[in-house]
Amino acid sequence: MDAPSAVVTPHSNGSATATPSGLSDPEEMERQLRHASYFVQASLEQHGRLTTKLDVYLTSLIGLLLDRRVIDTDALAKAVEANREEQAAEARAKYETDGKLPAWPTVMVRTDDPDDPLSPEVEVDCAARMHICKAVCCTLPFPLSAAEVEAGDVRWDLGHPYVIRHDAQGYCVHNERPGGGCNIYDKRPGVCRSYSCAHDDRIWKDFDNMVLNDEYLDNRRRADFNFKPSTGDAVAVTIRPPRRKTA
Repeated sequence: MDAPSAVVTPHSNGSATATPSGLSDPEEMERQLRHASYFVQASLEQHGRLTTKLDVYLTSLIGLLLDRRVIDTDALAKAVEANREEQAAEARAKYETDGKLPAWPTVMVRTDDPDDPLSPEVEVDCAARMHICKAVCCTLPFPLSAAEVEAGDVRWDLGHPYVIRHDAQGYCVHNERPGGGCNIYDKRPGVCRSYSCAHDDRIWKDFDNMVLNDEYLDNRRRADFNFKPSTGDAVAVTIRPPRRKTA
């Protein structure tokens, strides 16, 4: 196998530093992130203007239909409220029934049920199980609450606001490897405070005998934020090479 190529960067003193071609220097990375941020902001502004225009047209259309008594005000209000409640119920069902998060890209925050206990239903001796489970519960994704986001103690994934941030190995970034401890234990999220793996079939096939559910753990899908751009709405630009000017 060929060795990775390198880019040689000359210095003013005549020396040179060889840097692997696949790596970017911090200044270039910062410049790219800044440009990406500007593009996102500009795109949002562009879509915002379009949304405003659509809102004007839609509001005008509804007003016209109401003035001409084509639709009834009370019936419209009831239909809107019913649709809003239906969408909210569907969103709750997706999250509460099977634990799956809404599809990326979706910004989400966690709303805790005030009737849920603040401590685990079953206390688990994590230290006694750590050599088996390797703190696998710290690979489960969940969104932070608004209060946790605003407190700023827990890191969330920049690619999936406001879901707990995981590292490249799939572990929570606050999990201390290889010991499995938590470096923000006193300020850990409410989900972690109330969680118990005792009845979690995703973790254990046999909790009492410490048999992991390898079928689930080995085959579950990891968070994937790969994005394939769509060029369907892009502006087509043709670039022609310079040509000799004719007299």
